[in-house]
Amino acid sequence: MIELYASNKPKVLIIDDERDQAELLCLQLEDEYLPIPAYSGKEAIELVKAELPDLILLDMKLPESDGYEICSTLKSDPEYRFIPIIIISGFFEDTTNMKAIQCGADDFIHKPLNRFELKTRIKSLIRIKKNYKALQESESRYKQLFNNIPAVTLLIDPVNYRIADANEPAFAYYGYTYAEMTAKKITDISIHSRERNKETIQQFFSEKKGHFYSCHKLANGETRNVEMYINTINIRGKELIITNVYDVTFNKKTEIELRESEEKFKQVVELSIDGMIIGANSGKIVDCNEAACRIFGYDKEEMLELNVADILRENFRRGISEIINVKAVPDNKIIESINKRKDDTFFTAEIATRKFKLGDEERLIVYVRDITERKKAERDLKSSEENFRALVNNTLDGIIILNFEGKVVAANAAIGKMFNMELEKIIGMSIAKYLAPESIPVAIKDQINVLNDQGGYLSVYKAISSTGKHFWIEGLGTKIIYQNQPANIVVIRDITVRKKAEEALINAKTAAEVANRTKSEFLTNMSHELKTPLNSIIGFSDLLKEEITGPLNEKQSRYVQFISSSGKNLLNIINDILDLSKIEAGEKDLHMEEFSVDEAIKTVISMVLPKTQEKNIILNYHSENRTLWIAADESKFRQIMENLLSNAIKFTPANGLIDVTSKQEDTLATIEVKDTGIGIPEDSLEKIFEPFIQLDSSLSRNFEGTGLGLTLVKKYVEMHGGNIYVESKMDEGSSFRFELPVIRKKEIEPTLKLLEN
Repeated sequence: MIELYASNKPKVLIIDDERDQAELLCLQLEDEYLPIPAYSGKEAIELVKAELPDLILLDMKLPESDGYEICSTLKSDPEYRFIPIIIISGFFEDTTNMKAIQCGADDFIHKPLNRFELKTRIKSLIRIKKNYKALQESESRYKQLFNNIPAVTLLIDPVNYRIADANEPAFAYYGYTYAEMTAKKITDISIHSRERNKETIQQFFSEKKGHFYSCHKLANGETRNVEMYINTINIRGKELIITNVYDVTFNKKTEIELRESEEKFKQVVELSIDGMIIGANSGKIVDCNEAACRIFGYDKEEMLELNVADILRENFRRGISEIINVKAVPDNKIIESINKRKDDTFFTAEIATRKFKLGDEERLIVYVRDITERKKAERDLKSSEENFRALVNNTLDGIIILNFEGKVVAANAAIGKMFNMELEKIIGMSIAKYLAPESIPVAIKDQINVLNDQGGYLSVYKAISSTGKHFWIEGLGTKIIYQNQPANIVVIRDITVRKKAEEALINAKTAAEVANRTKSEFLTNMSHELKTPLNSIIGFSDLLKEEITGPLNEKQSRYVQFISSSGKNLLNIINDILDLSKIEAGEKDLHMEEFSVDEAIKTVISMVLPKTQEKNIILNYHSENRTLWIAADESKFRQIMENLLSNAIKFTPANGLIDVTSKQEDTLATIEVKDTGIGIPEDSLEKIFEPFIQLDSSLSRNFEGTGLGLTLVKKYVEMHGGNIYVESKMDEGSSFRFELPVIRKKEIEPTLKLLEN
């Protein structure tokens, strides 16, 4: 690091790991600036903290961390984010420029650098930084003066009424932070209507000053009466409203409390669902609320023309003065009665009376509650409860309700039958008493989860009856409120029979898997044992055929050819059996590599051409994408094609036609082999991929094979994550189409892991 010394020149930090480039930039700038070189990201960060440069020249390629990371680090730090950063690179593209901007860079410039252009950009950015600092200092002075005003002061934008600024006393008074305060409009904190606020502001603009009273809402929800003095102020060429706010709540407290009390009383009376009727000494109705009008079916004017005795039952048809004087209707006593509405319909009501004195006069207030719907609901509830009780007690499933401690608070008859106990003995007992020890932790966890609102559950437990017999139950638990307490209602079903069937099924499945593995192991061992003598037979027959040990006559040569051909056919059969056994045992691996689909198909076609020529079959190949490459096991791909083509040749009569096509559809490579052969019966299409299946025993005499070819094709396609489809009609031919995913080298590794899982 070079030694730094005091200078009045602006500091420029040059970050570049190529020392000759850094030194070149230092020489180009030292006449006007104080260049400070840094050769790594770590050194650059330390120099920024120590020197606080006026500008940073940042190269993109650095040994430890790239320029984007350094730029993001500095721009995310409040202390350094105002330092201008110019990114330098010789490889700028649109995406690179965009990334530089996203990292917070103020400018970027290409290599090789033009000295004049570089200095111009540096000078411009440093000037902007100095102007910004001066503006910050000016705003800081304004803020200090503004915040030292003792009165609550707001600056309001007259266009949209938004609070542009507020001083510290304002934050303390209203209880909002700066961000919360400046996000509000003056109309948000004033509880007056928008129209009234608008009138106040319009009046202010007509007079250019003002003195108003309002009511403001604080952050804690409290409302305060305020006195506001309003004037205008010009800031940065924009006219704002400056408002000094003074709390005058104390002066109006008595008035507000009285008004609130009156308003509360009025709201309680008018919003009550109960009817309230006030009668005078003469019995005349002097006031009532809207509920009373609604209950009796009169409007308020009609109600005020009536007497209390006109709308109450016979017991109340005496003068109101008599009721008050002789206390014929005791205070606070609720009487249930049938009353009549204006339209002559009847309703059930609860009526209560109370005396009170208004001035020097006695008054009677009558409370009327329409309980017609409640009475109907009580009858319906009683009927519903009886129906529900009958349903619960006659259901085959057990139903219990557990309290918070897991004790049985209710149960139906099926529970008693299930546990072979009287219900009276079950109620009040812990459910754990009726469960096997291994099921108790599960039941406790379910109970906790359901009562903690974690959702219902469906669990299986091992239960114990009163006779000690073990059996399996399934419990469906849900949270309910029972007798005003949270509880767990559990529907219980005896699943012992199902559990035994499941165990039998699992045992049968395990036995089948063992048998299948045994079969696979046997086939693998037998295949290996058979291949050894077969290799000898094929080898020696080939030696004889080539007449290495001496000449053969025509009949001997033909017999040796038969031996060699039969041995090779048998070896192919054994190899198919061995491959199938390995696949079923999970031992077959895929050797993924990229290869040309077109070239692989052509290679297989060249191998089977002799067979097509023997039967005079025309074999056509068409590729819609000659450049299609996929990542797969090429040997398996060729075996798929060879088996499909061999199958098509085998079942296509002489002079027939076979079409092979390949194409790419989205992310799939699709290959189709279509022939004009004998076709496959529709009811046999699902069986052709099963191992060792010959669709017709008569066909097996005419067409050789083990029935493993298509089985291996399907297994290999599915190992690659693909699918195979078949379409066929009798005497019209068959079409086999398989799809493999198009995967590139960089996708091979995760694909193999996915297939392994």
